[in-house]
Amino acid sequence: MNRLQPQLRPATSDDAVTVAALSVQVFLDTYATEGIRPDLALEAFSHYSTEAFAARLAEPTRRFLISEHATGLLGFAELLLSAIPAPAGAVVGAELVRLYVQPQAQGMGIGRHLLQAAEAVASNRALSCLWLTAWEGNHRALGFYEAVGYTDIGATTYAFQGNSYGNRVLAKQLISVANAA
Repeated sequence: MNRLQPQLRPATSDDAVTVAALSVQVFLDTYATEGIRPDLALEAFSHYSTEAFAARLAEPTRRFLISEHATGLLGFAELLLSAIPAPAGAVVGAELVRLYVQPQAQGMGIGRHLLQAAEAVASNRALSCLWLTAWEGNHRALGFYEAVGYTDIGATTYAFQGNSYGNRVLAKQLISVANAA
């Protein structure tokens, strides 16, 4: 893929279908490394459906940021913007629910750009921490978050369709807009 000049914008309800499609693609690319099992397929088609994202896009404390090029969606960040306790590490802050970038666009700075924008949104809401969970088998994601200043603060699990997957909890203290002035 050529070097792109993606544009960043807030998501709208019209984005539900492309966000859902990208989510299924990234989810299966991440978890279905040894084939698509029924549990993965069921999770992909329920939790990552267009209807599920349409409902999440309408939630008042949830924000989506979109990275796109003229040819379409390249990635997105999904945030919960309220003071939420992380499942480990005794931190409270905004949750980065998802940061998904289309596989062929990874390594082009899109994830970093989305993450910086997500951090700014949380900071502008006076939330002093951004935390997330990442599958312990996703070494690329774990390395990315470490490289951009996130600290591993503990473990949790992500369970679906009767299976549990170990996740790491990562967090970063944010500089508030008020403190930066």
